[in-house]
Amino acid sequence: MVEDWVRREWMPSRYGQRFSRDRVDLTSGGVFDFDAVSADGTMVANISTSGYKTAGGNHGTGKMLKVRSDIFFLVLAKADRKVVLLTERDMYEKWLSEADSGRVPHSVEFVHVEIPHELNLELEASRKAASREVTPV
Repeated sequence: MVEDWVRREWMPSRYGQRFSRDRVDLTSGGVFDFDAVSADGTMVANISTSGYKTAGGNHGTGKMLKVRSDIFFLVLAKADRKVVLLTERDMYEKWLSEADSGRVPHSVEFVHVEIPHELNLELEASRKAASREVTPV
């Protein structure tokens, strides 16, 4: 829902072209399915709707590792522009800090995406449901 909105609505208005989920060739010889690829193929992006903290308020190590994995494939992508789109401000700020500390390739950009209030409410409801599923009783 949020990822679709980012790809279908936000990205075309920001970057001036259509984006779709697509498979891109990697410099290592393989392929990877990216969340968003520009119509002209020059830009690839992965979209994260995760916050930095877990539902319990801890550091989201698994969430960070997922974004780090996305960065790995962005670096390998045959594209001119490589972007990580983050909908949560705390995750965006954490990755800017990582970049400032030299722990992220310079070829990867981080962009914060403000999502509409209605979508944010849906996202929060979805997160709560997911948290209940994995929380021990």
